[in-house]
Amino acid sequence: MNIWRRIKYSAVKLERFLVYRVMSLNDTPHRIALGVAVGIFVTWTPTIGLQMILTLVLATLLKANKFVGLPFVWISNPLTFIPIYGPNYWLGSAILGKGDESALKSLAKASTAGSNWMEITSNWFKAIGPIFWELWIGSLIIALFLGMVAYFVIYHMTILYRKKRNLLHLGMPKKSGHHSSSSSGKENDKN
Repeated sequence: MNIWRRIKYSAVKLERFLVYRVMSLNDTPHRIALGVAVGIFVTWTPTIGLQMILTLVLATLLKANKFVGLPFVWISNPLTFIPIYGPNYWLGSAILGKGDESALKSLAKASTAGSNWMEITSNWFKAIGPIFWELWIGSLIIALFLGMVAYFVIYHMTILYRKKRNLLHLGMPKKSGHHSSSSSGKENDKN
């Protein structure tokens, strides 16, 4: 499968997930968006092995939807350590004025070391020890930014999706806000 087909396939899967699993939930747009934002925030923190628990705890404390954020923490896995945490480390290093050429090698090594969850988690925390502050500072900044963007995008997408769904449910045309000629006001009052 070429790269463009894979990207298109992933985009379609993400769209279906957002429409059918996130925006369709029987919850407020705020709680849904906050749940996704918490999941994205936790994903971009170097808390490998603890991310699902942290997402549930933070979502509970913030009164967000507890379950919509969980699938997002699966983004961070051994295959995505470098693309996610490399820029985080770079930003933290730039802010602190420190840098270690071997840091990305340590992250790469941590992503391949271990055959089970416990080994991978243990190796991850050993690998990030020497670059702890650089990684955490960069991660928190990027995580906060992405979490805020995710909140506003999902919040507005949920509202738009629900408005569109309600218009279609009421028999209204997609592009105009007028009632169709076949539906009467009494029918719309019942819905």
